[in-house]
Amino acid sequence: MKRTLLSLVLTLALGVVWAQGPNGSANYYQGADGLKGKALKTKLSSIISSGVTVISYKGLYDAYKKTDTRSDGYVRDWYSNITNYRHGIDNKGNYSKEGDMYNREHSVPQSWFGDGNIKSDIVHVLPTDGYVNNRRGNLPLGEVNNATYQSANGYSKLGSCRTSGYSGTVFEPNDEIKGDMARIYFYMITRYEGSCGSWGNSVFTSQYPGLTQWTLDMMMRWSKDDPVDDREVERNNAVYETQHNRNPFVDYPGLEEYTWGTKMNEPFSYDNYAGAEVDPNFVHEPIFSHPGGTFVLSVDVTITTNTADADIYYTLDGSDATPGATLYTGPITITETTTLKAVAVKDGNVSHQTSAKFTIVDEEPVTPVNDGDVVFYESFDGCNGAGGGGDNWSDASGTFEADNDGWVSDGPFAGDQCARFGSGSKSGVVTTPEFTLTTATSTLSFMAAPYNVDATSLKLEVVGNGVTLSESELTMVNKEWTSYTITLTGTGTIRLKFTPAKRFFLDEVLVTANSNDPTGIAPTYRSPITTHHYYTLDGRMLQGIPTQKGVYIYKGKKVVVRD
Repeated sequence: MKRTLLSLVLTLALGVVWAQGPNGSANYYQGADGLKGKALKTKLSSIISSGVTVISYKGLYDAYKKTDTRSDGYVRDWYSNITNYRHGIDNKGNYSKEGDMYNREHSVPQSWFGDGNIKSDIVHVLPTDGYVNNRRGNLPLGEVNNATYQSANGYSKLGSCRTSGYSGTVFEPNDEIKGDMARIYFYMITRYEGSCGSWGNSVFTSQYPGLTQWTLDMMMRWSKDDPVDDREVERNNAVYETQHNRNPFVDYPGLEEYTWGTKMNEPFSYDNYAGAEVDPNFVHEPIFSHPGGTFVLSVDVTITTNTADADIYYTLDGSDATPGATLYTGPITITETTTLKAVAVKDGNVSHQTSAKFTIVDEEPVTPVNDGDVVFYESFDGCNGAGGGGDNWSDASGTFEADNDGWVSDGPFAGDQCARFGSGSKSGVVTTPEFTLTTATSTLSFMAAPYNVDATSLKLEVVGNGVTLSESELTMVNKEWTSYTITLTGTGTIRLKFTPAKRFFLDEVLVTANSNDPTGIAPTYRSPITTHHYYTLDGRMLQGIPTQKGVYIYKGKKVVVRD
């Protein structure tokens, strides 16, 4: 990232003196004081490997709420700049294109190291668009010569490597995160210096420094071209709160020079750090007041940069911004869907480009909402397994962990943030926990699919008295999720019983109490986004319209947004 605070840059240029370590790290790095080169790296490895709280792989999604939330409340996506994902909601289902869902990306591919605690080390496991993540696969990071694939706006790309020393296919992250990725790799070869040599793939080596020469040279360059900024510091501090260790290459910008570079013969001082050399010609890229998204009628966008006295030039037609583009003089009012691109320029030096897509709609889309309260909701987000989406309908043996206690089944298993019930010898009969209906009608919605090509019939029953169903005999579709909406009539404390012909997947079970409207669906609100906002249940305001189903707060009420 390049949004480094100007004061931080000036401080680094002059050298840094702390009463203790930076960013509230106190004496965390004191044990490395006075060391240099290889000995410094080994001591840092000991420090950042001690006292670590191992996060479970499924726990990463909750941790991302602290470490990777944008200012507008959406998930920070490391591989795409067009997504507006909601934490814990848009991380399930299938993807066939960029923007469908997000998942967990190992910046060092898992196939290189296998299993163990590395699998869930949040320093390097990042939230990314699932489709773009899949396109990367387990390719090394590098610099692309001829791109065979690019994500939206060319934000990420893959193709043949143009970096000297490697000739294979590589995945190139955007310029604005290259330094971040480099410092993540510096962390990885430091914390796991005893095992990273086995990761190989023309990137890692068992000998000091831990990276092959072409990778080290490139990463050192990336780190210098994209210095530490405030957002990276904030993530590092959030990681410490969650995992209880730190990335020293973020706390001490330029520390890589002391471990592998030009300052290997200079002793490190944890509380009187000389700092990194700052390129006097470096220009920070522009910052948009909105990161893109969907807006009603128009949106005003302010552009700034952390480089003092720099001019900003922008385009609105999708073309790259250059010093010959439109000079920014004040807020831009965008009234039609477009991609905004901008660069900052000072003394002939040009920053990296910032890009974002803004979608403008005439009015808030017709989104059915239920203005009653949520009676029961089960996301199965805690389930950690495989299967239940894409081409994978024949697996689901992971750990079943429901959001609500009280589920009853002879064979509960876990898919990918969904549940599977039944086994080869048992039908997947399952009963929900108990809940109470207090209004005349309520609405039940859920998703279901057969296991692989098992039978498709599904029977739904009420366990309890006083409540009837609008429909009870259902049909599923092999290798495809089906969404169901059923009316519950009557009041009382009940359970719902699902009886499939054999094994089946279940997800997103939601019961809401209907309003006084006999249909149970309140009129759609069409108020401008600038007047009324949607909020997540944990209080985060969305910048724009919810893009996928879920439960929100809107106009002071809980609402259910459906596809």
